Amino acid sequence: EEGVKYAENWNKDQARLQQLKASVDTICRPNAQLDDSSVLDKTVKPEVTLSSVKQAEGNHPAVLMCSAYEFYPKKIKVSWLRDGKLMTTDVTSTMEMADGD
Repeated sequence: EEGVKYAENWNKDQARLQQLKASVDTICRPNAQLDDSSVLDKTVKPEVTLSSVKQAEGNHPAVLMCSAYEFYPKKIKVSWLRDGKLMTTDVTSTMEMADGD
């Protein structure tokens, strides 16, 4: 209820509203552009580990597993190559698992 009172009073004050709207162009947008470029232009290459994992069941005695960690931005592409050629069969992928970060 108290917040509603503040909002109603602020919305009635036209001079304050004009001042806040002006500060969007003079303060907010320029700072947002600086912040965006300092974050969005950055990338962090993934840390990649390869391991051989024995399957409990299946046709293969073991499988290769590739894990990627600590990368930015969120989207990366992981591909398996054999003799330099892209493998499209006998390949399984999982979705990204949350790490709490």
